Amino acid sequence: MPNPSPRNPAVPGSRPPRHGPGGRAVAGSRRLNDRGPDFGTSRLLPGTAPPATPARPVALRIRRALAVVMMLASAFLAACSRWAPATAPTAPSPPSPAQPGPSAPPPVINPLTGLPAPGQESLHQRPVLVSIDNHPDARPQAGLTAADLVYEIPAEGGITRLLALFVTQRPERVGPVRSSRHYFLDLALEWDALYVHAGGSPQHYERIGRTGLDDLDGVRSDPKGGGRRVFTRDGRRAMPHNLYASLPVALAAARERGWAVTAAPPPAPFRFLAEGDEPAGDPVQELVIHWPGWRQGWVRYRWTGAGFLRETAFGPHTAEETGQPLAPANLLIQFVPARRIPGDAAGRLDVDVVGQGRLLIASGGRLREGRWEKTAPDAPTRWLEAGGGPVQLVPGSTWIHLVPASTRIDVTGPAAGGDGGEGRAPAGDRDGK
Repeated sequence: MPNPSPRNPAVPGSRPPRHGPGGRAVAGSRRLNDRGPDFGTSRLLPGTAPPATPARPVALRIRRALAVVMMLASAFLAACSRWAPATAPTAPSPPSPAQPGPSAPPPVINPLTGLPAPGQESLHQRPVLVSIDNHPDARPQAGLTAADLVYEIPAEGGITRLLALFVTQRPERVGPVRSSRHYFLDLALEWDALYVHAGGSPQHYERIGRTGLDDLDGVRSDPKGGGRRVFTRDGRRAMPHNLYASLPVALAAARERGWAVTAAPPPAPFRFLAEGDEPAGDPVQELVIHWPGWRQGWVRYRWTGAGFLRETAFGPHTAEETGQPLAPANLLIQFVPARRIPGDAAGRLDVDVVGQGRLLIASGGRLREGRWEKTAPDAPTRWLEAGGGPVQLVPGSTWIHLVPASTRIDVTGPAAGGDGGEGRAPAGDRDGK
């Protein structure tokens, strides 16, 4: 029988046990051979568990494998995309309906013209009434195109004044400014206007102190506002037709005096037709007013399709600012009682603007009859259709002519009843008065 292995007499083929101190064997120990540590496979002793596999090398191998798989998948997808059929373009989706934005506020309408005003605040400015010279040597006048309403009213000797009412605009140059008459005050009162004039008749000065009007007089005083003069003279024109007023300075002067410069919006004296609506009445091509007292004092209006172009015996009546003839959209001819003041050497008139009477309405190229009424000096004038109710006008500027009741009116074209008929003012000579 062969001899037991010299390595371990107890276990065939086993390594001799390592002895610890005192010669005792250490269970589970291994022996270092002559070649150094045994890096080969360990032989397990009975009853021992195999050593645990290191975690890091396993995780590393898993990450590398995943990386390889991902690289292969990317290459496969890239190859597929090169050979994939082209995709048909997608039609753009129809645009969604536009959402309505906030609606613009309606325009502010000027109750005196029926046209858009510069703004709501412009209607809260205090009215200013200016007495403007209408002598032939005073033409062309400044500021009339900015007025919201214009009156033509007799002075004496066939000469008229223009009373320009300013609410929404404040021109720097208005004039020439001339003297007032006592019946002009009734028109200033009904608008509670700041009244701008240059002197006045004896009857004017006798009455104005009792009216309570705020007025700026360019003859009896030299009013200033903000350190500037309200009235200045234009050296390019001869006196007395060369005095002009600045409305911004006039309002500054009023403010410094403690007078009101704002007011409630003016009342609406007219009704304005909608665009496309035709005014009532008979067609009129030409209308001539023969102011009593002067052979050359007539004024002719020709309907142009857009307005009534104004002419005098001295040619077209033009505006200083534009050089173009004045052409109001509407004409009101208000017949008023008028008579000479007894004993007045200058032949001044007494004109009743308080009361009632006949009215001619020319608007949009048509002419018809109406009536007017004013119950008190400070009451508003009412311009009425024949059947009642405010007159209906086309939007635009309106000129109101207060003519003596005996005034001759010539009309070319079918007239809407009343006096007059076809006729033409005489051209006459060119002498002024």
